[in-house]
Amino acid sequence: MIHPNVPAIMVTPICPHSLSFRPIVVPAGVELMITLSPDARNTAWVSFDGRKRQEIQYGDCIKITTSCYPVPSICCHDLVYDWFESLAECLHWNVRKRQARLADASDSSDTEN
Repeated sequence: MIHPNVPAIMVTPICPHSLSFRPIVVPAGVELMITLSPDARNTAWVSFDGRKRQEIQYGDCIKITTSCYPVPSICCHDLVYDWFESLAECLHWNVRKRQARLADASDSSDTEN
């Protein structure tokens, strides 16, 4: 996760076929060039921000850079607080799920046998 104020590009593989494919973060201003390897057995697909996917053919080149136009956002308090609050709510941080007591759990398993 990257805070919106961090000037960076995050590249995340979707459904990678190897554990060596990990998300990477590069600083803003870097130009990424993605091409299909000549040794590839098939074409590949790319998706930007989870939107419509596009097939990459042999010889195609995709250049990725940061935009000079920031994405506007509306904040109730401030950008840092709102971002962390949103993460906490969506990811259920500091929320403890109510669990059955151990005595209740062991009693029910004894009656099943």
